[in-house]
Amino acid sequence: MYRYLVRSAVVLAGVAFVACRLQDFTPGSTRHEEGTLQAATTLFYHALGQRDTTELDQAALPAATALVGGPGDAAVLVPIRTMVTVSERRNENGGVRVVRSELHPDGDIATTHVVVVARSRDGSQEFEASDWLTFARRGEGWRVAHAVFGPWRNRTAP
Repeated sequence: MYRYLVRSAVVLAGVAFVACRLQDFTPGSTRHEEGTLQAATTLFYHALGQRDTTELDQAALPAATALVGGPGDAAVLVPIRTMVTVSERRNENGGVRVVRSELHPDGDIATTHVVVVARSRDGSQEFEASDWLTFARRGEGWRVAHAVFGPWRNRTAP
């Protein structure tokens, strides 16, 4: 009798588990949308690296801001447009290269965690930083609304 009850309980638990419908409520995106966001990220860093204000105007909203600060420095909120006038690794030697990005679109807003790499002036050393970009959808495209530029550190992995 005991075996029968255990077997029945296992079968009922299995049926209940199969009958459960697991739902994923995380926002979905299409490959096209992710490709468009990746292109917008690349355009943004290219505009900074080339110190191109015309291209930066296409990549970022007019009122876009950046939070900038280094290790031990107090973070400062500045208009993104001013980043092309400041000497910074993101706009020296032609800019940075994006080595990894994690895109998180959610309706008309998206965030992207980006790891960028820059070479030292003499080319002997690499530095990396983790940045966070917030995008807003404008028409069919995406434009940077806010950026948080992380501090630079020596790169240890290729």
